Amino acid sequence: MSPPPLPPSPRGPHCPPAAVLEALSAGEPAPEATRSHVAGCPDCHGQLEALTTAREAFVRARPPELFLRQLERRAASQPRRGLRWWLPVLGACVPLLALLVLVPRLGQDDGVRLKGGAFRVVVSRDGGAPELLGPDALVRPGDALRFAYESTEAGHLLVLELDGRGNASVFHPYGAATSAPLAAAQREFLPGSVVLDDAPGPEWLLAVFSPRPLEAAPLLEALRAQAGRAEPTLSCPECGVSTIRLQKRP
Repeated sequence: MSPPPLPPSPRGPHCPPAAVLEALSAGEPAPEATRSHVAGCPDCHGQLEALTTAREAFVRARPPELFLRQLERRAASQPRRGLRWWLPVLGACVPLLALLVLVPRLGQDDGVRLKGGAFRVVVSRDGGAPELLGPDALVRPGDALRFAYESTEAGHLLVLELDGRGNASVFHPYGAATSAPLAAAQREFLPGSVVLDDAPGPEWLLAVFSPRPLEAAPLLEALRAQAGRAEPTLSCPECGVSTIRLQKRP
């Protein structure tokens, strides 16, 4: 059973967005000025403590070993030709927004591969076994998604979303303005997870990989300008873009 949602925080207009506090509760980096503000602001500090407590309770209720057993059972019951399953490396499970998290390693033959690396998306529903999603896979509001991106070279990564209403968002690093560093040959899933909202229609996910840091704003603007097109595209110098479309239904 999931913990109840946290009440809205009474933070003031100069406080950082809620997504920043969620990232801090998951151990993600933040500017020193932001950390100083949160430490000295009773409202922000209280909300951060509540988020951290909820995260820890979630992990205790869903130990990593449970996900490992689920993944192994699923792999045994649904063998795939040419697919190799790797034992997971289970580190600290860090859900954002008190969401479901899992850290398996997937076979090298799965995922969307374009210039730059392999992009993988996994869904978990109602605490069930994780499922690797392919192009045009069916998803529903409330589904929890996690992402993996494997590249032979280190670089920087953004995972962007364009929903059926034409809204564009940053899914990794969640709500951030710039890309996150990515180590070479990383097979573990990226930190955190996201829950899909009720926007209808196709859900486009784009992994943008670059040897240099990326600004999210111009890429989000380019995505919004392509809302309603058959397939959105992105380009930037030296970038590799991997795209997967999901079909969202109520």
